[in-house]
This record gives sequence, C-alpha cells and structure tokens, in this order.
Amino acid sequence: MSCIVYRTNKKTGVVYAYRSESYRDPITKKPKSKRTYLGRVDPETKEIVLKAEDGKRNRSKLGEHKTGEPTSENDNKVIKEQREIIEQQREELESLKKQVKENNKLLMKLKDTLTEACSKIDILIQ
Repeated sequence: MSCIVYRTNKKTGVVYAYRSESYRDPITKKPKSKRTYLGRVDPETKEIVLKAEDGKRNRSKLGEHKTGEPTSENDNKVIKEQREIIEQQREELESLKKQVKENNKLLMKLKDTLTEACSKIDILIQ
C-alpha cells in the first residue's frame, strides 16, 4: 500500500512530501514502511515541487528573486563573494581529505609494526 506523507520542519516551517510504501518484513513478520523523498510543498499553491532529477537540490536560480526580478549590483557582489568563499572552503576540504588519507596510511603501517613487535615479544616470552 502506498500513500503520500507530509512532514513539517519545525525550525523552518517547510513542508516536505514523501511516498510511504508499507510492506511486511519476511524475517521479523512485522509491518514496516519505506519512505521516498518526493520534494517540497509550495506554501501558496500547496503543490509538490518535485526534486531535481540528477540528485541536486531544486532551488531557485541565484541571481533572481522569487518574483523573477533581477538582483541589484550589491546582491550580485554578495553572491560573487559567497561563491569565492565556498570555492576556497572546497579546496581546503580537499586538502584535509588528502591529509586524512595520508594519516590513515601511516596509522596502518604503525599498527602492522606494533602487531609484528607484539608477536615477537610473545614468542620470546614462551
């Protein structure tokens, strides 16, 4: 059985729509449900605004207000600055991810060395 479930975010007041499908779990013999995100509910028309096809968020275009009017020069400057900050943070995140990978490799080598040393100590003790 399938139905549409509406959930409201208490902090923002945004209403989200999900498809809920009920089924019986064959192992536990209990009913369960699986929810699939459909999109947001437009507060004015009460219609579901479907999610983007490619998995990206379905947002209004930057550079336009909700009414479709172009933004002012000041707004464009703020948007440009925010994009630059986001790009810097992305680069920093990639750098940190590389450092984490390198540290994990070093930890694995250290673990292997300690394991070998412990096994040699066990042999000497016996």
